[in-house]
Amino acid sequence: MPVHVASVSRREFLTRTAAAFAGVSLIRISQAAPADGVWKLALLSDTHIAADPATMGRGINMVSHLQQAVREVNALTSRPQGVVFNGDCAYLHGKKEDYATFAQCVEPLMSAGQTVHMTMGNHDERETFYETFRGQRPEQPAVISRHVSLIETPHANLFLLDSLKQVNVVTGELGEAQRTWLAQILDAHADKPAVLMAHHTLQLTPPPEGKAWGGIADTAEFLDLIRARKHVKAYVFGHSHRWSQTREGDLNLINLPAVAYVFDQKQPSGWTLAQITPQGMEFQLHALDPAHPQHHQVFRFDW
Repeated sequence: MPVHVASVSRREFLTRTAAAFAGVSLIRISQAAPADGVWKLALLSDTHIAADPATMGRGINMVSHLQQAVREVNALTSRPQGVVFNGDCAYLHGKKEDYATFAQCVEPLMSAGQTVHMTMGNHDERETFYETFRGQRPEQPAVISRHVSLIETPHANLFLLDSLKQVNVVTGELGEAQRTWLAQILDAHADKPAVLMAHHTLQLTPPPEGKAWGGIADTAEFLDLIRARKHVKAYVFGHSHRWSQTREGDLNLINLPAVAYVFDQKQPSGWTLAQITPQGMEFQLHALDPAHPQHHQVFRFDW
């Protein structure tokens, strides 16, 4: 189960059991419906926070970038119904001290009454995460050793998946147990459009012999599952530190930008505001550099 944390103090966030969420695998957003009927989620990926706030990566101070993104989310005129951190929250090895610094960075979101969700990336560590965010270990997980959950909105369902295979190894994997659970829960919620989210990119072709998979190693099986369920409209992911919209057949692919550093200097660092309506979904880039040419660019698709 990803983290689902309502507004609490920093001390509570680090040490207190959130009993209301313990053992729960299905999360329904409970805020009153917005007056305009548009449901909003702030999406942040690849924050890469290290224990030392002064740590730099590729010339970027990751804590500074995350703090700016948090301020921008809190400054929105219309508050989102949730904030999702889509993996690689920690810098490299998912250390306890990394998550402590991460918690300090995102505490202003909780103080402002935001609800925070978090999934696992290849630089996160589940057991260390549980040690830091006590009480978040589900008593009866929907999938053993995986973070999975469902956020329900009036217009669509968002399924948060876990593609972490091994800490600090680039390869992602859903695995048979998670795919089985996903097929079952998608079939049980076929009355609304479905949007899937996990950290890793899809990888349609195997790597050259001797090379590691850079994306989801069981992409073929994952896509077979999706193609059999036409109400699945999109897959949202991070990992590549890119901002893009593409398609794989009828499936919309939304690549979230990194809050931290970029691999390609032409790419933006930033976060995304997702809006869910009865007609479809749109994603607006909020580049941390407002002079970036893609700042406020919008990707959208219809159901």
